[in-house]
Amino acid sequence: SISLFTASWATALLAFSAWVFVLLLGRTRLFRGTFVERANVFCMQTLPGSIDRWLRAGVSDALVGRGEALWLSLFGRRNPVFQVFAIALYLSGLAVFMVEAAPLIPNRYVHGWQWITIILTLAVNMGT
Repeated sequence: SISLFTASWATALLAFSAWVFVLLLGRTRLFRGTFVERANVFCMQTLPGSIDRWLRAGVSDALVGRGEALWLSLFGRRNPVFQVFAIALYLSGLAVFMVEAAPLIPNRYVHGWQWITIILTLAVNMGT
């Protein structure tokens, strides 16, 4: 039987995958006039506009302006702090893989020759 923990992670992964799918493909011609396009419009236009109106109604315009300036300074252009954070996150995941999973290869699910694909995947991910 599947544990509640496993089911929760599977549900979260499915929801995240659907969200990424909607954000990436919602504006393509393939999904024009479908639920995927409507979900994309909601996530990209309706929801941010509603949050903006809600904030402006409850907080002064000066404070909202400062928040927008902070948001743009952090996310509006390339930010070296976030690039360093992304590299640290990638290297941390790589370290966990090497410490926890690498000693278990080969096994009955992953054969020794699959190290070739693992190394190629790591090289491509680090290069992009």
